Amino acid sequence: MARKFRQANEGFDYVFEAKSKDEQIARLKEWASINQTVVPLVRIGVGAEKVEWGLPEGMPETVKIDKDIPDGMGDASIQMEWRRIQTFLDPNGNLRNLPTWKQEMNWVQILEGLHHKEAAILTAVKDGTLLKMYPKLEKLLKDLGIEEYNKPVKKTRKKKATTK
Repeated sequence: MARKFRQANEGFDYVFEAKSKDEQIARLKEWASINQTVVPLVRIGVGAEKVEWGLPEGMPETVKIDKDIPDGMGDASIQMEWRRIQTFLDPNGNLRNLPTWKQEMNWVQILEGLHHKEAAILTAVKDGTLLKMYPKLEKLLKDLGIEEYNKPVKKTRKKKATTK
């Protein structure tokens, strides 16, 4: 029986608790079978689907998120807010008729209702940087049929200049 998770971070944690790649893929598919938001979150979050959100990059400065709330205790979840989130994904939706400040205000309201870990995930999805939060996800993408995605930039260490 598929396990249910209130929050996306709990689902991702469950997926990556598995040791083998095959088991991680199986867990991700199991989770996606009962949660309609998993596939779009992963595809948009890794950049396989390009979406113009119409929002600035990163977490808004004005957002007030309580970081003392335990897992599973947020007012809402990404799954609960999915219909509102989808309005940002539709380039021809009514949300695009609103002034930019009002669009950003709606986004802040969504983030403030989420648990702080889910707000961070949703922000990473919006920015296409989900692989920074979950680097283990990259090795699963090819097996999930995702060939094109935002490859994370590898950190390079600068060599110290030697003086002789």
